[in-house]
Amino acid sequence: MNTYYGLDALDSGEAFFASLVIGFFFGLALERAGFGSSRRISGIFYFTDMAVLKVMFSALIVAMLGLAFFSSLGLLDIPTQIHTLKTYYGAFVVGGLLFGFGFAISGWCPGTAMVGLASGKVDALVFLAGAVLGSILFNELYPVIEPLYTWGLSTQASFDEPGLAFIYRTLGISENSFLLLFTAMAVLCFWGAEYVEKAKDPEKGGAYFNSPFLKAFCLLLIIIAACLPLISTQDLETQASSSPAVAESEENVSSAPDHMNPEELADRLLHRDSTVTVVDIRPESEYRVFHIKDALNVQLSDLPAFVAENGGTGMIVLYSNGMMHPAQARDELFRMGFNNVTVLTDGLNGFLETCLKPVSLRSEPVSRETADRVRSWREYFLSPAS
Repeated sequence: MNTYYGLDALDSGEAFFASLVIGFFFGLALERAGFGSSRRISGIFYFTDMAVLKVMFSALIVAMLGLAFFSSLGLLDIPTQIHTLKTYYGAFVVGGLLFGFGFAISGWCPGTAMVGLASGKVDALVFLAGAVLGSILFNELYPVIEPLYTWGLSTQASFDEPGLAFIYRTLGISENSFLLLFTAMAVLCFWGAEYVEKAKDPEKGGAYFNSPFLKAFCLLLIIIAACLPLISTQDLETQASSSPAVAESEENVSSAPDHMNPEELADRLLHRDSTVTVVDIRPESEYRVFHIKDALNVQLSDLPAFVAENGGTGMIVLYSNGMMHPAQARDELFRMGFNNVTVLTDGLNGFLETCLKPVSLRSEPVSRETADRVRSWREYFLSPAS
C-alpha cells in the first residue's frame, strides 16, 4: 500500500483532489460534531460538554488501530509511507502549554476555527487573523527562538532516525501492549465523559451513558486491539528474512556502491562523463521548476522499464529532494537484477547546499580550490540550457 507521501507525490493533481475530498468530509464531520461553535468546544474546560474529548479520542483510536492493522498485515510500511516527526520534549511542553492556554481562552483551534468561519462565526475570523499574525511573528523571530524550537530532543532512535521516539519504547512495553492499554484508557474516557455530562445535566447530558451503543462500541474497540497480535506478520517476516536467498540479497544490496556524493556527480557532469545518467524521480511539476542540468525525469512506476532500456554498462544516479525514496527505489531495482543504480548523497537539497550555494553565503570559509570548483559548478549548472 502506497501513500502520496511515500510516492513523493504530495503536490500531484491526484493528491490535491484527495485532499479536497477528505477535507470536505472532515469539515462535515466536525460541523456535525458541533465544532462550529466555540461555546461547545470550550465546554470541555467547564465539564459541561465533553464532545471534544469524545471526538478526538475516537479519531485517535481509529487512526491508531487502523495503522496498526495494516502494518501488522504487512500492507503498510510506516517508516516509508507515513511522515513522522522527531520528538522534542521541551519544545512540545512549551508549545502544548501555549496551545492549551489559547484554546481555553478563544474556544478555537485552527481546524475548528475554519469550520466556525464556514458557519459565519465572527470570533472564528478574529481567531484566524490572530493565528496568521502569530505565524508571521514566529517566522520573524525564528532565529531568536530556534534553541527553544529544538529543545529537548529525544535520545531514542526509531526507523534509523535519531530523535524519533515512541511512547511504548519509553515505557518499556511492547507495541501491542501499548495499543491495548491506550484503547482501554480511551474506553474509560468515553464512559467518564458520559458520566460527567450526566452528572452535570441529568435530563439532557450523557445520552449514551450505559447505552447498548456505548457498550458495543467499546467492546468492539477492545476486541480489535486484543486481536492485533494474532494477525501480526512479524514472525513470518522474520523467518523469511533469515532465508539464504533473502540474506544473500540483503548482503549484496548493502555491499554495493549505493551512494555518489554531490561533488563527484558535479565533476562528472561538468566533464561530460557519458557513463553517468542522472534521473530525477520527483513529480514532473517539481522537475520543471528546477532540476540538475542534464537530469531526466522518470517517475517511480516507470523506473524498472527505464533502467532495463537505458542501463547499459554505465551508472544511473537517482535523486529526489532527500534520500529516502531514491534509496528505496535503488534497493528494489537491485533485487530485480539492476546493479548499476546508485543514489545522490543528501539528494537535491544536498547538491544545492554543497555545490551551488555561493561561497559568500556559507557559514564557514572554504579553500581557494573549493571556491574555484564551486564557481565552475555554478557556471555550468545554473547557465541556461543550450
